[in-house]
Amino acid sequence: MKATQRRKELLALIQEKGGLSLKEIAEQFDVSKMTLHRDLDVLESRSLIRRIFGGAVPADEAKVVAPAALAPSPARVTHGAQHPDSCLVCLRPVTQHLLYGITLATGEQYFACCPHCGLSAHLRQKENITSAMTADFISGRPHPAHRSFYLMGSAASPCCTPSILTFENEDQARRFRIGFGGKVGPLHEALEYLQEEMTMGGGKSVCPHCAPQ
Repeated sequence: MKATQRRKELLALIQEKGGLSLKEIAEQFDVSKMTLHRDLDVLESRSLIRRIFGGAVPADEAKVVAPAALAPSPARVTHGAQHPDSCLVCLRPVTQHLLYGITLATGEQYFACCPHCGLSAHLRQKENITSAMTADFISGRPHPAHRSFYLMGSAASPCCTPSILTFENEDQARRFRIGFGGKVGPLHEALEYLQEEMTMGGGKSVCPHCAPQ
């Protein structure tokens, strides 16, 4: 397959799915990592996609900002370089299945180890965020934060607490809730949930991993 045709098909697939992981792209097109990254670079240079940690999403996703009623907390996100494998909030390792990424108005991208930390940064940097991405807890597929379904306060706590997990499919989120408890809701409810938890903690993190160093 010629590069031009492959890129057309790759773009169509990313737009159809709302996002793809690097693993899915490699499996779909059976190309080398170098070719894969070159194709993504070309599409991104033409403003057709946006590359994120572990994958790519359409470039025209709607902007995501926190509700104006949520009061911001002091920001821990800085404009310095973030190590690509560590969380912007607690510095724990970033993994694909728990990924939460934000893009600032400056174009800088930052990644969190889990939705808990990602939403925390989202609350604190709401005026500066132009878009946010997360990943499905089951498949690791990246997708827009505003299209995700959030499982809040469940007994499943693979990272920071209170646990917040994201799912691409609402039915999967609710099925997971049956086994682990918690409640399912959209982005604004997850932001409100974490804001309430932070308020109950006196404005400080209630997670031992996220406590200021």
